[in-house]
Amino acid sequence: MTTKEQTRLTVDLPKAFVEQADALVRRGVARSRNRFIHQAVELYLKQLKEASIDDQFAEMEHDERYCDLSLKLTGEFERSDWEAFQLRKVSDRT
Repeated sequence: MTTKEQTRLTVDLPKAFVEQADALVRRGVARSRNRFIHQAVELYLKQLKEASIDDQFAEMEHDERYCDLSLKLTGEFERSDWEAFQLRKVSDRT
């Protein structure tokens, strides 16, 4: 995520974190300490967003309408799925 608008802030981190980050910057993981922290926060925010989406999908198993629709669609595609599976088995043998 790249944004032109920036906000400067001060953060207090444990010395060990800073030392580890600096060592990684020296190894080329990021071009600067600032960039390293930026990437770490960005990654963490992405993980939180993905976890939230996963939680929403998990709730779908309790949605009766969704479960009914899912079963209906599965039944409607059952024959074509089986045919595709059979074709795949044949092509794998050749």
